[in-house]
Amino acid sequence: MAEPTKLPSIGERVAYYRRRRGLSQVVLAGLVGRTEAWLSQIERGVRPLDRFSMIVALAQALRVDLAVLLGKPYIELRGGSGGNGLPAIRQALLRYDAMPGMTTTVPVPGIDKVPPDLPGLRRRVTHAFELRQAARWDELGALLPELLTATQQAVRELDGDDQRRAYELLSLTYHVTAGLLYRIGEVDLPWVAAERGAVAAERAQDPLLRAVTAWHLAVVLRSAGRLTEAHDVPIAAAAALQPGLGDASPAYLSMYGALLLKGVIGAATLNDRASVRDYLREAAAIGARLGGDRNDYWTVFGPTNVAIHRVWASMELGDPIDALERAKLAQMEALPVPLLERRSSHLVTVARAWHARRKDVEAVRVLRVVEHLAPEELRYNGIVREMLRTMLKRERRTIRSELRTLADHAEVLE
Repeated sequence: MAEPTKLPSIGERVAYYRRRRGLSQVVLAGLVGRTEAWLSQIERGVRPLDRFSMIVALAQALRVDLAVLLGKPYIELRGGSGGNGLPAIRQALLRYDAMPGMTTTVPVPGIDKVPPDLPGLRRRVTHAFELRQAARWDELGALLPELLTATQQAVRELDGDDQRRAYELLSLTYHVTAGLLYRIGEVDLPWVAAERGAVAAERAQDPLLRAVTAWHLAVVLRSAGRLTEAHDVPIAAAAALQPGLGDASPAYLSMYGALLLKGVIGAATLNDRASVRDYLREAAAIGARLGGDRNDYWTVFGPTNVAIHRVWASMELGDPIDALERAKLAQMEALPVPLLERRSSHLVTVARAWHARRKDVEAVRVLRVVEHLAPEELRYNGIVREMLRTMLKRERRTIRSELRTLADHAEVLE
């Protein structure tokens, strides 16, 4: 039995691995607590498989790695072989002297000869996060190889307080790298970047940077299907910050709230409605105390992001109607204009809600806004690509032209 090719949908992969295991639709559906009719619709691509917890459950029932079922990576970064793109990021990340604390250096022409410039490095790290939050993934992919090498070099050449500041920049660089690798669908490299970011954060001796590490680790753990840890890690980090909330700085409060929102994602994926409710209530109180949206350590926390997570949680908990109602309350205009990834990610959730209700006209309309705001989200967001595949299966004449334009942009059409 040949494995599906040409970027098959998740449903097609479920069908392939189900047959390979010799399971009927009735048996597999029973293993995940669903009906045969439901599974048939998933495999035929006429119903979206849009709850991550269910994708994980199917992977476990089929005894395959989550990444195998998802069919990652979705698509290669644009950038070519001239020092850009995924191969160059992999090379910079996996250099044997790239681990924090290694002292042996490998000369790199044009970099080793230049003394570390911490202010300049900080500006470059800031620019990397600006690209990430603008969903400009191709430009970020082109920037990261040299930035990784430069920050690695800095921690080897500096000492004392300067070295601690260099470790901070190295940790942040690993974090932004992990975020990009997760977005494009890489499987193992995000974990490497996240772990090295954690080690660098410890050496930076910054308590809030350690909390940032937990925030990023939650993303990587969830993408690997380790759902319990994806919930526990940020909540444990939030608990560690809790004693200092009384006279906390705005940055401290913001980081605490951001960790709670990662807890919301973890709890919703585990179908723990009570915890979702509790975390959202506490996060809302912290947001009100701050009085506005912040972007400390590039984690984006405040009342608007709490509202965005309410929408997302409703969708992950299987209630698209509630998600659409809550979306009306999310005041997106309050977010700073450059945060295009946050805006587009929220709109993708809204499109998912319309899609789940089989309102493809409305879903396409929302995705057209995403295309305008952050066009690279269509290429690198796996959820968007799955939605487009499903809508192509049940293509309606009223949206045929717009849908095919979106699918072509996302490189879904064969």
